[in-house]
Amino acid sequence: MKRIVLSVFLLLIVGSMQAQRRRKAVVVEPELPKISLEEAIRTYDFPIAEQWVNHEIATLKKSNLPTDEQEDKLQWLHRAQLRLNAVERVTFIDSMIVPKTEVLSHIHLNPECGRLLRSADYFHQRDTMDCTVFQSEIGDQIFYSQVGADGNLHLYTQHLYGDSSMSEAQLLQGISDNEEAQNYPFMMTDGATIYFAAKSTESLGGYDIFMSRYDADEHRFLAPENIGMPFNSPANDYLYVIDETNNLGWFVTDRNMKDGLACIYVFIPNETRQIYIPEEVDSERLRRLARIHSIRDTQTDEAAVRGAQFRMREANRTQKAARTNEFDFVVTDNQIYHRKSDFRTMDAQLRIDTWLEKRAELEKVRKTLVRLRNNYHTGTPDARTQLSSEILMLEKSEETLAQRIKQEEKAIRKAELGL
Repeated sequence: MKRIVLSVFLLLIVGSMQAQRRRKAVVVEPELPKISLEEAIRTYDFPIAEQWVNHEIATLKKSNLPTDEQEDKLQWLHRAQLRLNAVERVTFIDSMIVPKTEVLSHIHLNPECGRLLRSADYFHQRDTMDCTVFQSEIGDQIFYSQVGADGNLHLYTQHLYGDSSMSEAQLLQGISDNEEAQNYPFMMTDGATIYFAAKSTESLGGYDIFMSRYDADEHRFLAPENIGMPFNSPANDYLYVIDETNNLGWFVTDRNMKDGLACIYVFIPNETRQIYIPEEVDSERLRRLARIHSIRDTQTDEAAVRGAQFRMREANRTQKAARTNEFDFVVTDNQIYHRKSDFRTMDAQLRIDTWLEKRAELEKVRKTLVRLRNNYHTGTPDARTQLSSEILMLEKSEETLAQRIKQEEKAIRKAELGL
């Protein structure tokens, strides 16, 4: 009898242990998000994306497979979330989709803020790379990107002299000593603040927009800073341009674009950086603002928007007119000629060529004077002595040319008006 009871007891214990093992074998998998990883990243829902990546890591670890790629993606998501927590308040006033090859023709930068050109056009060479050149207002300095000895794109600068010669190309120290692709430079009118695009470990996508300032004491640029969202995204974001004269800004991106196309956004630059406070903006709205879901979402000051839109229209109109005008010659208070063919008399048409030549000479002299005066202020006492005589000589030339141009203008008016 005792053996029967013991057997039953042992069977009960064994059955209980087997049931426990069966219960342990049933592992409840965590419920996966309803939206995909790609959709989560596209909508900037980075916590949801992180759940997917953690799930991928757990799955790979079960099979003893490497997770390096997923670990890197987690780091990227953490970086993206930090950027999302500091989205800049920016008012966008317009956007346009254009072929990438036509981007520069749609950025109507005031000449007082410099010029933007394609590298292939500026250097008069065949170049399949999409690089740009920024030239200062008076044309005495350029910033551009070209391939360095390491095979990467780096930023360079050169000075231009009045005799059309150029200084040796110099790397932008502090920026171009990094091993990463850099392109699309734009220098502010202060001559110290530069914006450019780079592919680096701090980028959210391919190209991100960065900013740096020149340290005159150290003779190099400070460590570049990623300007964050909404300007940067998981796509390529580049060519950040500020028109300080008209208080307008442009930046270019290929986010949500088909191959060969780019989107140009026009915005009102901030004097100081202001961010949205995550606690004061619901998460969905913050994500929409960060990825520029709608420019209307950013337009909270109607008066500021109307003013900027007016300035944009005027800038567009002025540049379009400038492209069709060869020059501006005041004939009378109510009449301005823009082309040689506008003149009716042969004498005036012949004299206008001389007038244009003298104006070109005067422009060269003035550019050279700017360079020499800058060198004078930074030069040694011996250098200043030599520069002083050159400057005085050029100042006399400037005065003589200006007088000759005025005389030529009077003669042209007399010939045209039959006086």
